[in-house]
Amino acid sequence: MQFRKTIVADSVAVAASSVTTFDLPVNPISFLTLTMRFLNVTDEATLSQVLLKLANIQVTRFGQAIFNMSGTDLQKLNMVLQRNNPILANQVATDNAARYISLRIPFSRLPLDPNEGIGATLRGELKCQITISASEADADNCAIQLEATEMLGASPKKYLKITTASITPVSGIDNDLALPIGNDYAGLFIFSTTVPTSTSFTTSAAKMKYLLDNVETDLISSNWESLHGDLLARVGHREEYDASADNDDIANYAFVDFSPNNEDTWLVSTKGHSQSTFRFTAGDANIVRCMPIELVANS
Repeated sequence: MQFRKTIVADSVAVAASSVTTFDLPVNPISFLTLTMRFLNVTDEATLSQVLLKLANIQVTRFGQAIFNMSGTDLQKLNMVLQRNNPILANQVATDNAARYISLRIPFSRLPLDPNEGIGATLRGELKCQITISASEADADNCAIQLEATEMLGASPKKYLKITTASITPVSGIDNDLALPIGNDYAGLFIFSTTVPTSTSFTTSAAKMKYLLDNVETDLISSNWESLHGDLLARVGHREEYDASADNDDIANYAFVDFSPNNEDTWLVSTKGHSQSTFRFTAGDANIVRCMPIELVANS
């Protein structure tokens, strides 16, 4: 076998509020590398400001989303899956300084695993769509580089599908967020708008559980602090190279791991079930997102 890294989009200029679609290669793909280049506006654009420029990143197959996530969530997902922190290059405060960040869009738990990834496709079947936010207050002159890492000669049996479910909860009660069914789950990636970062323990997703057909499964009950602690145990302390030293740059996320060490032993199968539900008690009425990491068979 041989891997091949190829340029799909070579520094394509993208305007504010634009949606740009790229056709992807037909060979089996392990992951995509998405790079956004830009210039500072007046002073140094922060990591959070830059990631907000990537309002939505979507990969579709036959028009159906197999990956759907914001740039902010993707950067944090990279920390979870790669166990390292994608950094913002050239951290200077000079006006019009050339800056960039690279993120991976994964189709396998481990890169270049010949058993996992998007299988061979037909031309036009697989597309990547990038939505850029409206604001240019912090970064402008944006351009997209997109590269594919292909696996020539591989016949992957399954690939990662990661989409985003979101809810604005009712505070003080249990809230249910419906998740997809039919595939195995390798994990649940969770975002809570409010977390204990000041003088209060208020958390948008305070207590959590997972249910199949309304039966508690694997995640029977857990507090936010515990699940976030499990995430930190997985990735370690990953801190951006900026003025926020000693802050927890993944503070708003938790991870339920059904695939420790990328094994299949603890995968949760939703095939044959009618409901897959993420249930949480809301500490306030701010947005909660749950992003199931599914393993889908290549047809």
